Amino acid sequence: MKKLSAIVAAVIFTIGLFAQPPQKFSYQAVVRNAAGKLVQSSNVGVRISILQGSAEGAVVYSETHNAVTNVNGLVALEIGGGTPTGAFSDINWANGPYFLKSETDPQGGTNYNVSGVSQLLSVPYALNAQTVGNGFSGDYNDLTNKPVIDGSETKIQSGNKISVCGTGTVATPYVINASNNGFPLYNKTTITTSQTWTVPGAVSKIKVELWGGAGGGGGAGAYSYSFPLNDGGDGGTGGYVQQEIDVVPDQQFNIVIGWGGYSGYNAYYVYPWFYGDTDGGNGGDTWFGQFKAAGGTGGKKGSGSPTPVHGNAGTANIGNISGYADPPQNSILNVFMGLERSYLNERVLTSKSGKGGSISAYSDKSPTQGEGGAAVITLFE
Repeated sequence: MKKLSAIVAAVIFTIGLFAQPPQKFSYQAVVRNAAGKLVQSSNVGVRISILQGSAEGAVVYSETHNAVTNVNGLVALEIGGGTPTGAFSDINWANGPYFLKSETDPQGGTNYNVSGVSQLLSVPYALNAQTVGNGFSGDYNDLTNKPVIDGSETKIQSGNKISVCGTGTVATPYVINASNNGFPLYNKTTITTSQTWTVPGAVSKIKVELWGGAGGGGGAGAYSYSFPLNDGGDGGTGGYVQQEIDVVPDQQFNIVIGWGGYSGYNAYYVYPWFYGDTDGGNGGDTWFGQFKAAGGTGGKKGSGSPTPVHGNAGTANIGNISGYADPPQNSILNVFMGLERSYLNERVLTSKSGKGGSISAYSDKSPTQGEGGAAVITLFE
């Protein structure tokens, strides 16, 4: 039987550290005939196979070469550069071990004789890749020039009329105070009752947000003998206004908080008819000095129209910042929707309207009162 002596070596090409590794490696073998003599300066056929797992493992890749031996019987090949069966680049070298099976035909044909199988060991390129992969141990403490983690990553510096205490940690968070009286700036004050309000110390500007009171729901009734019972209208939502004002400490403002419109009454039955349904009340206007968010109007009684008549939404008295709602009984403004507003319970946009009453054979729901107004004041240095 013919015999192939194989010496396998991987060759490293000189490239940058992060360059793409070449999809080839070098292979050399000394070819002898059945008598053990060198096959010199002759054409030979060679088949190379990559086996996975063991010397008898599955073939994951193979290729053939037509090569010429030199005067010493040596044949040199580039594995990955022959006529392939499969794709050399698809070999997952991490799923080893892998073995190299070499077969040869000293006559230059394809009558291959198995000469040997040997395990593929780490080649220089693979060892270099391993070194690069293990450059960081995975332990954060092995790094140099690490960022400091001591609770001081966020820096807050005190300024004019401002003091800062705390270290920024969970245990002692930063606290920012006005140095005159310790009043925290950017704090929001919510007001739901009428009063005289005084600007705190160290405050030079305020943002005022006002909600007008919403209208109450109208009572259900019968429009005429020709129409069935009709629901009362919903009240109109309260208006909304926002304005920034330059102020000085101890300056005073009169604040009037609009009331919620009272609810109407459903009609009552006295043979042979329904009597006594009433309109809902209007919501009150909310004032901060000269700025106003108007209250919504009340829903109308059911006997006044063949269809429910809802109240109108309140408006504002500055510029075109208005509290129009669409439809008016819903607490959703369609003017200046992009305006950033404070969150006040569910009153992000408007004061909620009262709902109209209803009378039917299955239910008797009384109308409800509208929500009262409110003011939110945000403080700035």
